[in-house]
Amino acid sequence: MTLTDSAQLSVTQIDLRLTTNSEAGLAARHSLDRFESVLPPEKLEDIRLVVNELVTNSVRHAGLSSDEQISLTVVISDGSVRGRVCDPGPGFEKPSEPRPRTDLRGGWGLPIVEKISDRWGVERTCCACVWFEID
Repeated sequence: MTLTDSAQLSVTQIDLRLTTNSEAGLAARHSLDRFESVLPPEKLEDIRLVVNELVTNSVRHAGLSSDEQISLTVVISDGSVRGRVCDPGPGFEKPSEPRPRTDLRGGWGLPIVEKISDRWGVERTCCACVWFEID
């Protein structure tokens, strides 16, 4: 990835806590606006899409209550972007080949993350986290 103003950029970071409602994906996407002067538009759109998919998965599948939160961290450093979406839900194992549902009516989130990210994975520590890296 080529960063604009790379000489001035060492580390740029977002740390955000999101409520578990239908507006979480929108809030997450808009939080990335601060990267507009740092990233090429097509790379920023890739990051927006991956972040949106991961936050939406947390809202839909983690079984969170209205008082629980989703955390989003995105760090740009030395020509790469690393993101992480965490929630207190049960988590899941990373599928070897993520695929949409057989009826094609859903399940596109992880295949999108797989296609766009250079690397991604699932961690379970104190919460369930899905991380991604885009070079």
